[in-house]
Amino acid sequence: MRNIFLTLAFLALILSNISFYAASPVHLTLQDGTFVLQEEFKEIKTAELPLAIQEAVAVDFPNATILKAYVNEVKEYKLDLSMSGTTQTVYADATGKWINK
Repeated sequence: MRNIFLTLAFLALILSNISFYAASPVHLTLQDGTFVLQEEFKEIKTAELPLAIQEAVAVDFPNATILKAYVNEVKEYKLDLSMSGTTQTVYADATGKWINK
């Protein structure tokens, strides 16, 4: 009984110190018998992108064309870029800083 109490107290101490800073909203879906994490991005027009993101693309990907743009609830942007016949997906925040995902 004492071990169970100590284990629960230890878990409560650890879990109370966990924070979820700047976490993106995600949802689990079942595909082919496995759970897949999906972030909630909504497609927007490329003209609706913040100027900072448009400038970051022009500087860091000078030969790229923005094919599609998406935004989530915490104002993170997902961009599908076309460069030299290939498509690349990149993520940025509203200030034009790139995010690793």
